Amino acid sequence: MKTMLGIFEKKTKQNVDEFLRDEISQVYLDPNYIVEILSSIFAKNINAISGHIHFHFQDKSDHAIFFFSEGKLRKIAAKSPECKKGQYVHWRDSEFCDYEHEDVLQRFHDKIECIEIYMDGLRKKWSSYPKFMKWLVENE
Repeated sequence: MKTMLGIFEKKTKQNVDEFLRDEISQVYLDPNYIVEILSSIFAKNINAISGHIHFHFQDKSDHAIFFFSEGKLRKIAAKSPECKKGQYVHWRDSEFCDYEHEDVLQRFHDKIECIEIYMDGLRKKWSSYPKFMKWLVENE
């Protein structure tokens, strides 16, 4: 997989910080690319191939969930606080209804207040999109 830091010979902390400060690449707002990177990272580290990632946004009670398996994005769903475990709200009834599923990150990346990944007993959490992106870039 080609990395976004291909212009650097090695990923130093300074290189990653410069990359993230200077450019939020559109590819890192693409749900399919994020899932591809996550799958690659976790396949080599914990041998997991499926999971889900939750994006929580400021000023929104609903959050978006990306379900993935075998390196592919399988579904994007919305979940409201009233939903029980395993339940989701119809996209048309969610706070994201004015947007396409794949456009949620593009529209709201600067309002992300929490990102959580759940995979085969693993849970990871970040408090902002730049922190999540930095982790992706350092680990891809």
